[in-house]
Amino acid sequence: MAVITGAEIFIDGALQRLDVAFDEKIRAIGRNLEGEERIDCSGKIVLPGVIDVHVHVRDLEQSHKEDWASLGRAALSGGVTTVFAMPNTQPPLDSVERVRDYRRRAQASSLNAYVYGAITRENLQNLEELAPHVDAFKLYLGETTGQLVISDKKLHREIFKIIAQTEKILTVHAQRGGDPTDVTRHEADDILYVLDLAAAYETKLHLAHVTTQRAVEAILEAKKSKIDVSFETCPHYLYFTAKDREERGAWLKMNPPLATEEDREFLWWALGKGLIDIIATDHAPHTIEEKSVGYERAPAGVPGVEFLLPLLFDAVNADKISLARLVEVCCLNPAKRFGLPKGEIAVGLDADLVVVDPDIKKTIAREAVQSKCGWSPYEGLTLRGWPVMVVVRGRLQKKSSVRSSLK
Repeated sequence: MAVITGAEIFIDGALQRLDVAFDEKIRAIGRNLEGEERIDCSGKIVLPGVIDVHVHVRDLEQSHKEDWASLGRAALSGGVTTVFAMPNTQPPLDSVERVRDYRRRAQASSLNAYVYGAITRENLQNLEELAPHVDAFKLYLGETTGQLVISDKKLHREIFKIIAQTEKILTVHAQRGGDPTDVTRHEADDILYVLDLAAAYETKLHLAHVTTQRAVEAILEAKKSKIDVSFETCPHYLYFTAKDREERGAWLKMNPPLATEEDREFLWWALGKGLIDIIATDHAPHTIEEKSVGYERAPAGVPGVEFLLPLLFDAVNADKISLARLVEVCCLNPAKRFGLPKGEIAVGLDADLVVVDPDIKKTIAREAVQSKCGWSPYEGLTLRGWPVMVVVRGRLQKKSSVRSSLK
C-alpha cells in the first residue's frame, strides 16, 4: 500500500492537510498513515482523477489521428484518469463484436476506459442486445465524423423509447448542422426538441457540447420539470468565440461551432454559479495536414484532453472559479451521473488521483503536445497549475517533482 504525505487533499469540498493510503482503492485518510511506499507531495494539491465523458479516440481506421496508446499519454499528462470513448469511429461501435474489440484496444491506454454504443438506422432492433456491453449510447442529430446522423423524427421517438427501456444514459448531439451562425441561433430550439422527447419517454438524457446562453437556460428550466437531464460544455467554448474562428479559420472549426462573446461570458458565469453539470473536452483530434487544407475542406474538431485540468486550474488561480467548482464539473458530477465508483477522495472508492503543483507555470507549445495529432488550439497560452503525478486504480502513471521512498 502507498501513502501520499505532505500534501493538501481535496476532501468534502475543501483542502485538508492529510495523508491518503491506497492500493487499487482508497484505504485510509488521516494523519501519520503507514504504507510500504511513502510519496512526499509537500507543497502540492491532491484532487480526484479527472473524468472526461466526451473523447474521440479514433483508432481503428483512423489511428493516424489518435489511438488508445497516444490518447492515454495525452490524458494522463493532463491529469485525466477516466474517459468515455465516442462511437463515431470508422467503422462505428454499433455491434457487440466491435465494442468488445474496442475495449481490448483500450487496454493500451492505462486509463479507465468507458465506451459509448453507436445508434444507427441499421442497429435499432439490436440496441437491447448491445446495451449490456456499452456504458451509454450516443445519438447524432447533427453533423459528425462518419455517417451516423439520424434525421427521421419517427425514428427519434423509437430510439428514445428503446434506450429508456435499457436504463442507459442517452447522450445526444442535438445541434443540427448548417452555417455556423445558424447553428448557434437554433441551438436552443434543437435542445428543446430533445428535451421534449426525454420527457415523453422518461429517458435518461445527457446533452453534449452546449454553447449558448439560451440553450443552458432551456435545460435549467427543464430540470425544474424533473426531466432527468444533464449537460456539458467544453473548454474551447470558454476560451474562444466566433471572432477567433474568423481569425484562425480551420484550426477553430468544430461542431457545434464557437458562439458569441456574450455566450462565452455567460458560460463562465454559469460555471461559477454551479449551473453547469460537466466540463468535457470533446477531444476530436485531426492531423496538422488535415487541418491545413482550408476551412471548407478541413474536418471539424479540436484536440483538448491533455489541457482540460491545466486550463481550469489556471482559472482557479485567476479567481474565475473555485477549486470546489472545478472538482464538481470535472470529477464529482461526471462520476455521479454515470454511476462510477470514483470522482472524489473517499475511503472505498477507486484510487484515481492527480497531484497538482499549483505554482508551476508552463506555456503550451506544439512540440510538447502528447496527442498523436500533434497540435493544440491552446498553443501559446501560459497556464499556472499543472499535474505532476497521476494515479489510476492505485498505479502511478506519471511522477515528477515528488519524492518517493520504500520501506
